[in-house]
Amino acid sequence: MQVKGIVKLFLVLLVVVVLLQYLYILPTRKVEKNAEKYAEKLAAKAPEGTDVYEFKKEVVSKYLDSMSSEVIFRIPLFAKYTYDDLKKSQLALGLDLKGGMSVILQVNLKDFLLTLSGNSQDATFHKALDNAEKAMANSQDDYITLFYQEWKKIAGDKKLAKIFVRNQAVRDAGNLNYNSTDDEVLAFLKKKGDETIKLTFNMLKQRIDKLGVVQPNVSLDENRNLILVEL
Repeated sequence: MQVKGIVKLFLVLLVVVVLLQYLYILPTRKVEKNAEKYAEKLAAKAPEGTDVYEFKKEVVSKYLDSMSSEVIFRIPLFAKYTYDDLKKSQLALGLDLKGGMSVILQVNLKDFLLTLSGNSQDATFHKALDNAEKAMANSQDDYITLFYQEWKKIAGDKKLAKIFVRNQAVRDAGNLNYNSTDDEVLAFLKKKGDETIKLTFNMLKQRIDKLGVVQPNVSLDENRNLILVEL
C-alpha cells in the first residue's frame, strides 16, 4: 500500500509538471513560431546574395525582442504574463521547448525506515534520519547508507536491532532478533529498500506506459534512489 501511495504521489507531481509545461511553453512557442513565419516571409523578399540563415536568425531575434513586454497569456482574474515572464519561468524550471520534458523523482526512504521501525520515537533514530536527509544534498551515496553512517556517529553503544526488531514483520522477514549486529540489520534494510525502490520504479513505469505517452524514458539510478522520467 505504501508503494502505491508513492506511485500516486509521483503521478500527481508529473501531472503538475505537465500543467506547468502548458503554462510556460505553449504561449511562448506560439510567439516563436510566429517569429519564424515572419522571418520566412521577409527572407523570401531579401536581396539576392543574402545569407538567408543569418538574415532569418536576426529577424527572429528582433521579433522576439519586440514581444518581450507583450502580454501573451492571461489567467482571468488572477494574473497575466508577458513573453519575457514566461520565458524566464520556463528556464527556471528547466523546461526544454524542443526536447520535451524531464522530471527527477526521489523515493522517500526516510518514511520507509520509519514504517519498518514501527514508527519508533527513539530520539537518536530520528536524528540519524534527519542528518541522513541533509547529507543527501552533498553525497552520491544512497539514503540507507547515509542513515547508517549517521547512526554510527551518534548511537554510541545503542544497537540498531532494538529500533527495528520490535516490528514483528521485520523479525519474520529478516531473521533478526535483539542480538543481531548493526551490519546484519543494515544488510536487511538495504535489501528491503532496494526491493521497494524497484517495485516503485516498475509500478510507475507501468502507469506511465498506460498513459500512452510516445517513447517515454523511465530510468532508475539505484545508487541515489532516483527515478528519471523523460517525455
